[in-house]
Amino acid sequence: MLSTSRQLSSSKQGKTPECVIDRSVFNADTIADVADLGVSFFASLCGRNRGVFVLDPPDGNSYGCIEFPPNYAELAGVDTDVPLEDTNAINLQFLGGNLTASDTVELLDFFVQRVYGTTPNTGETPYGCDVGGLAALQCGDAKPSLLSDGSPIRSVTVAGTFVPLAWVGPKLSLREISKLYTAEDFHDMAELGLNAVQIPVFTSAFESGNEDVKDAVGDMLELADAAGLGAILVLVEDESSEGTAKDVEDAVIAAAEFSSSMNAVIAITLPSPDSSLVAAARTVVSTLPLLLPINQGYLRKLHSDDPNVYASLSLSHTTTVADVASSTSTDDRMKMFYHEATSCIARSPIEYASCYKQVPVLISSGFDLAIDDCVNQDGKTFKDYGQCGRFEETVDSNWWHRHRKSFAARQVFAYERGLGWSFATWKFHGDGSSEDTTGVIDTPAKLLSLKDVAAAGLMPSLKKKSVASLACLNGPEPDFILGDDTL
Repeated sequence: MLSTSRQLSSSKQGKTPECVIDRSVFNADTIADVADLGVSFFASLCGRNRGVFVLDPPDGNSYGCIEFPPNYAELAGVDTDVPLEDTNAINLQFLGGNLTASDTVELLDFFVQRVYGTTPNTGETPYGCDVGGLAALQCGDAKPSLLSDGSPIRSVTVAGTFVPLAWVGPKLSLREISKLYTAEDFHDMAELGLNAVQIPVFTSAFESGNEDVKDAVGDMLELADAAGLGAILVLVEDESSEGTAKDVEDAVIAAAEFSSSMNAVIAITLPSPDSSLVAAARTVVSTLPLLLPINQGYLRKLHSDDPNVYASLSLSHTTTVADVASSTSTDDRMKMFYHEATSCIARSPIEYASCYKQVPVLISSGFDLAIDDCVNQDGKTFKDYGQCGRFEETVDSNWWHRHRKSFAARQVFAYERGLGWSFATWKFHGDGSSEDTTGVIDTPAKLLSLKDVAAAGLMPSLKKKSVASLACLNGPEPDFILGDDTL
């Protein structure tokens, strides 16, 4: 299952990354299904660079959305005499039947390329190739993978087990963990179409005197292996620990030794992106994939010459006031629409990391269906903006079911442009958890529980090689004003 070494992208061999239309999504066969070409392409692209683009090599002129070069079609490789004065002309001529579907795709692709080619400092701009999920940043033919069959990671995190997490439930003893996660759980994960699990563990588990914890982790790894699942061991520093940097390095070495003896482990996520921890692990495992935990702010600093070092990116969509605040039913639905509409652009920083930093990315946290922070409303730092007062309105709502399903598919599509993803948790054991109501999304926590989300029919089928491939072809339905009362 494990990929012994990733295939380096062509960008590492000197090819300049190119922003082009993703033909697996937008092509001559799917263009007729696009609701509005203007919204899909021109609305975002015409707002960049003052709406200006130039040619390469330059011809002494600047152009833009309201004025194309007189030989635009020829430059795009399209043989037509149809007049194309501006962006709107492409749309109108296609709708009028004067341009073929394939020619229209080529004309739009050239526009995407020239806007990106005009954009300054693209190597420092993670979202420079953002066209609502319809464009791809290309730098080579080989798509990196942690798995030998080239598949993306489709994983779930066993959250709140060896590393307590308040919203998942109270702290568990080792015995309680073994009862909470059984062979049946890992079998169900595999049946759903998952191929991996993430297991967060404190680094202290690999220190002398904590053999019982290490053994319990080993037992869980064996259950995962028996179900045919790979495992990513996520090393976490205990904030209450008084250990030194040397203690952490020693724990990483011990964890690497432990992992080398466990068949299920396909990668280790280090406690931090510190290069000394990579060096420590490499004294034991020379090729085992290592993941560097980062957030979006770290993307521009990301670097590694090791072909088996990857990034573990936290991409939460419920961190800012704008992400979570709402105080009416209409606000709630508008916020859902916002999160749907912006989820497809997550492919941009993922592809940026692969092409410009040569470090492919796994979305290790942040994949869930929540659009607020209501799972933390009992916490001391929670701020009430009215976002948690109407959850019961969503329980039996067809509107919310449709849009959550759309939100899930869009995230899967975007995250699989990289190494893949891990959903927030398989299940939770706090208040409201019950096998009798599995699949009934009646508490905020269940939006972060893959077992519940899948049982509710909100996830796309994960048993296909390409999942939710057309999820980003159009934006979400803008029916948030009336919700279920929309005619």
